Amino acid sequence: MRLSELFRGVDVVKWNVGDDIDVSHITSDSRCVLRGGMFICIKGSKTDGHRFVGEALKRGAAVIVASDETALPMGTSSIITANTRLAEAHIWNNWYSRPCDGMKTVAVTGTNGKTTTVLFLREIFRAAGKRVGIITTLKAMADDEEIGNHKLSSVSDKVCSMTTPDPEYFYGCVYLMKQKGIDTLIFEASSHALAQNKLDPIRLDMAVFTNLSREHLDYHGDMESYFGAKKHLADLAEKLTVNVDDSYMRRLANSEEFGNVTAVSADPASQGFGNADVTALCRNKLGLDGVEYVYFSKNAVFKIKSPMIGDFTVYNSLLAAAAAMRLGVEAEAVRDGIGNLRGVDGRLERVSIGRDGKQFELIVDYAHTPAALEGLLRTVRECRNKNRKITLLFGCGGERDRGKRREMGSVASRLADFVIVTSDNSRGEDADEIICEILLGIDKEKPHAVISDRRCAIEYAVRTASDGDIIVLAGKGHEKYEITNNGMLPFDEIEIARRAADKF
Repeated sequence: MRLSELFRGVDVVKWNVGDDIDVSHITSDSRCVLRGGMFICIKGSKTDGHRFVGEALKRGAAVIVASDETALPMGTSSIITANTRLAEAHIWNNWYSRPCDGMKTVAVTGTNGKTTTVLFLREIFRAAGKRVGIITTLKAMADDEEIGNHKLSSVSDKVCSMTTPDPEYFYGCVYLMKQKGIDTLIFEASSHALAQNKLDPIRLDMAVFTNLSREHLDYHGDMESYFGAKKHLADLAEKLTVNVDDSYMRRLANSEEFGNVTAVSADPASQGFGNADVTALCRNKLGLDGVEYVYFSKNAVFKIKSPMIGDFTVYNSLLAAAAAMRLGVEAEAVRDGIGNLRGVDGRLERVSIGRDGKQFELIVDYAHTPAALEGLLRTVRECRNKNRKITLLFGCGGERDRGKRREMGSVASRLADFVIVTSDNSRGEDADEIICEILLGIDKEKPHAVISDRRCAIEYAVRTASDGDIIVLAGKGHEKYEITNNGMLPFDEIEIARRAADKF
């Protein structure tokens, strides 16, 4: 593709290329440069792509995209731009012929609830007759077909290894969806992707904001910076749907920067602090059979019933319903779509396990923040028979926000009957040191155990469970791997629990 086409929408500071050359390949990894290709210098948290310009040139790079011209050898064929991450997003979008153009586009952001809200929206738009593509933490799908990136990516990130993949994969994935006739794109937008301008080339029809609580402060530094990254999604969208029961989201909804906001409240006590456009009335928890409520706005009133349990379900489904209604979907399709979603892998996923007359319930959830863990445990407590013991098994990820570890220990002690503190993707950190930081929040007077090896911890939880108990495995959710100093290893919590039940 010609350089002039690739740089459509890019703010160029200096153009040091003589001809409008044809570029055959694009990469930000100097090890993957091919002759006649483009190398984009990206400044990351650990290294700076400008350091590898020499290697890229030796491998035959025809043009270098950089923000620091002084890092380039004299006479280098180059294009200088102030923000190479932003340029990279536009370049890949152009490479794949601006695939989002002509699609209905919806992005969902927030600390918790993104995946489930995307899946509710998917079912709603499918019920309305649309062909839907999704990109989530779980998977990327075009209608019922799962899409992988093995034919698209020359870098290391794989499908759904990031909440929002890097531009090379993201725009390539959307391109494949468009080739398959997808007309509606719904995806999760992470704070990292927003801070790094990965999504800036897209003009969204709708942005949905779920909530904001402590997470990713190892990257953003503080809550205001985290909020600022999430808020950037509003700059890219024509319409916003916002959970105003959350204090940060309420600030966004009340900001004079943005118009066309639908304020959503599922809290009957606050009713959106008096400014909600859509509310959930007559909320009724049906135990393990789900939830139901009345969707109420000035334009529509109808009952919604979901087979999924918990307050999370009310919020996620109500936000999805409100966003879809604002985009012209009929109430019948909204109601049917929400009812069609029976569950989400690794999100309050229930599995019955047992043998020889002893049966207990396993609940697997992705909760890995203090707020998510508290919401999960409160939901389980509300739905359980009061005679059933809740055993919680959890840990905290390594090389991530350390400040939440003590908080999660405190939440666990307050809301679980028995706590097993273990490892969870320790990465390059010592798992025992992470556990020590969690234990600072554990009430030593409450029943608890420490088992560093997560497999052994699961086996212990199963071996010691009594008939009717509930074992909550929190933190990993849908993940089928464990990341340690030895890399990424296969790790299926449900399978480990089932085998333990057979063994004991």
